Amino acid sequence: MSKRNNTTTPAGASTARILSKDEAMAIAQKVLDFADPSADTIVNVQLSNTQNSRFSRNEITTQLDASLGQVTVTSMMNGKTANGVTQRFDDDGLLEAVRWAEEATRDGPGEHGTSRLIQPRDYPVPPGLWSEASRAVDIEDRIQRAVSAIEGTDGYVSAGTVDLNVASMLVANSAGLVGYCRSTNGSLSLTARTSDNTGSGWAGKAIYDFNDLDGGAIASRATDKADRSREPQAIEPARYTVILEPDAYAQMIFFMMQYHMDLPSAQSGFSVWAAPNGETKIGQQVFDDRLSFVSDPMDPDGPFCPFNPVGVPFDQTYWVRDGILRELSYGDDTAMERGRDYPLANPVAVRLQPRAGTTLTTLDEMIATCDRGIYVTRLTTGFADFRRLVFTGVTRDGTWLVERGRITRPIANMRYVDSHMFFLNNLEAIGEPVLTAGGSFVLPPVRSRDFNFTAIADAV
Repeated sequence: MSKRNNTTTPAGASTARILSKDEAMAIAQKVLDFADPSADTIVNVQLSNTQNSRFSRNEITTQLDASLGQVTVTSMMNGKTANGVTQRFDDDGLLEAVRWAEEATRDGPGEHGTSRLIQPRDYPVPPGLWSEASRAVDIEDRIQRAVSAIEGTDGYVSAGTVDLNVASMLVANSAGLVGYCRSTNGSLSLTARTSDNTGSGWAGKAIYDFNDLDGGAIASRATDKADRSREPQAIEPARYTVILEPDAYAQMIFFMMQYHMDLPSAQSGFSVWAAPNGETKIGQQVFDDRLSFVSDPMDPDGPFCPFNPVGVPFDQTYWVRDGILRELSYGDDTAMERGRDYPLANPVAVRLQPRAGTTLTTLDEMIATCDRGIYVTRLTTGFADFRRLVFTGVTRDGTWLVERGRITRPIANMRYVDSHMFFLNNLEAIGEPVLTAGGSFVLPPVRSRDFNFTAIADAV
């Protein structure tokens, strides 16, 4: 095994530069001082450091340490809203961003309409969102995690990445609001293939504290799946009972939260929650009644910053409760109509929570109680029907036939056309929610009937 490291950063030196609250506020205050007193002004100051160590064919191939600082100035006046953005933190750069935003509201094509400023308030500090251990990580630490993963794949061909992000964000406005958040998050994702290229296995883990990242354990899970998936056999495409690991369907949940959770899209007929005549499905049963989708910055397993870039708070929000659609995000016009102080913002982070009292089942128990089905590690995910949230893709990195309560053999990958809108209504078993390897989503493993496999896929 060989290792390459093309950086000149001294060993032991963390490259994760962020702004303290005082440093960020000093920048924001300059923007507010530069701004037209007659305008409503919002300033967002961010500094993030993205790091990764990538490896392929059992050797480290690239190292990345990239810092990005950005100041966004939002000006609201003359019935318009406009933004100015700069990556310069000096006075000239900040003044230019203010000028861009304000000129667009005076003479330019600034977006028509304004929103109320968020009034001064305190934001909670999500437990576990910040880790000093992650802040202190240096290049040697990252390399060691990557090396431990590579060494755990001896005899296999491995590829993957160790990622870490350390960030700060401050929002302030001309009404006196100040909010500050700092966060750390990372992950290790690894695919291992057998030397005969007939078996492939994947494993990954998302973390907030870098000390929780165990490269050897992740490699062990991936190589075990690769070994057990050697020489797969094709079976007839059909509808099968399916056992899905949380990461298998996480991308489906992301697409729903990213593109389908706003009220205007539903009212306009462009989302899965649209109903006839400009109505929505709010109040209707849309999933199994044991399931709720809840976003909460204080989630102990998946915390996130408690406000968006303009300061709108992320409160605990049940989008779906006991299977019934309860909320869709909306802007300030709707908030005023409903008598709320601020809009309902969508953090694109959610927990799929089984109802209290639901019997939770482990993956081993799902297998043991399955007469015939397919166990799936991962699914590639692309839209087959955007409007109805139907997806297509193929199984990857470990797919097995389950018969009479045990895994009997690996099977060739298959193409599917299906959706969580279907299989989360056909549930036979639900497990304990866990943070998925991509972060942001806390999802349970599930077993569901009648998952639609449509063809054999020529993929390892």
